[in-house]
Amino acid sequence: MSKNFELPPSLSINGNEKIAKDILSRIWGKQGMFTCTVANTLTSTIPGLSDAGDTPELTMFTPAADAELLVLGKTVCMKGIPINPGGIPTPATLTQAALELSKIPYLIVNGGCKVIPNIPCIEVGGEYGEKVTTGHAVKHVKEVFEKGKIFGELLAKSYDFIVISESCAGGTTTALAVLMAMGVVKENLVSSSSPNNPKELKTNTVLEGLKAAGINIGDLKDDPLKAIECVGDPMIPVNAGILIGAAKHIPVIVGGGTQMAAVIAAAVILDPSVIGNIFQGTTRWLLNDPNSNMIKIMDSISPDIPIINVNMDYSSSPYEGLQAYEWGYIKEGVGCGGASVAAIIESEGKITCDDLLERVHKIYKNIMNFD
Repeated sequence: MSKNFELPPSLSINGNEKIAKDILSRIWGKQGMFTCTVANTLTSTIPGLSDAGDTPELTMFTPAADAELLVLGKTVCMKGIPINPGGIPTPATLTQAALELSKIPYLIVNGGCKVIPNIPCIEVGGEYGEKVTTGHAVKHVKEVFEKGKIFGELLAKSYDFIVISESCAGGTTTALAVLMAMGVVKENLVSSSSPNNPKELKTNTVLEGLKAAGINIGDLKDDPLKAIECVGDPMIPVNAGILIGAAKHIPVIVGGGTQMAAVIAAAVILDPSVIGNIFQGTTRWLLNDPNSNMIKIMDSISPDIPIINVNMDYSSSPYEGLQAYEWGYIKEGVGCGGASVAAIIESEGKITCDDLLERVHKIYKNIMNFD
């Protein structure tokens, strides 16, 4: 337990402060490991559903490109970098900044990609997901969940804490579907990478999927793996496994936005003992999003899982593509919030939001070939 833990201005706590400070003081200045699980769901190709790519087809490349960007500093599977329509850069730029500054090691997990990243990945035997509307969206759920658990146990042997995260375009829709199948939420509270969250389209898509699977809202409250199999995506079971495997031994930061709520909800039902050793690490952009409600989702999962956010602010950035984060675009993804929180923890607060922003500018300039 760190004697010199004091919450820096770069971090804020939402929810159970006692648990948050207990976990933070145990890992303050300690060594972490960042993992990002990449996966595809054909749900992201439904027109209008996902903005995590310039076109619906390009959303298939986003997870692989994000992973390549983190590892290689450039993308190989596609030209340029994953962008939202309008040229707004992937949140992987912030993840990369946090990992570079803190020197936290990281591994990419292939949860099930149609476009495989051109880098070494941890394999769990997953396959890319079908459209959520089929009602049988994910194959090999139990198998990848168990492999995730083994991977989590292995990581816990070498590190003081881990961060789990995702890059899976279309994943807020599949997360909503799993949360509704489990009865965690009855309404659409998930976010979107656009300020114009296509809430009605997402809800209708989810209801179509639940109907195709023959399940009503809340039918699978005790069977998250079945919920994932019917209407989830391949990222969810892997990360639920890693979370449970690791959290038995060390704290786990669940890095990400409302997509990761489905991972937390599943893990808590499968192994309630993880509560007290996990928190969500995210961004102030996500928590300030008027079109989603992470705090409400978390309250319905458990009041004992705090949310710790990094107070990143891009409003002073000279680049419009980054300023757009302040206008409600992107918000979170590729574990950018969790990686930033981890960088601040590992450096005992020495890394600040200003340091992160400066490094993001450097990365962005480099990728965009700005002078």
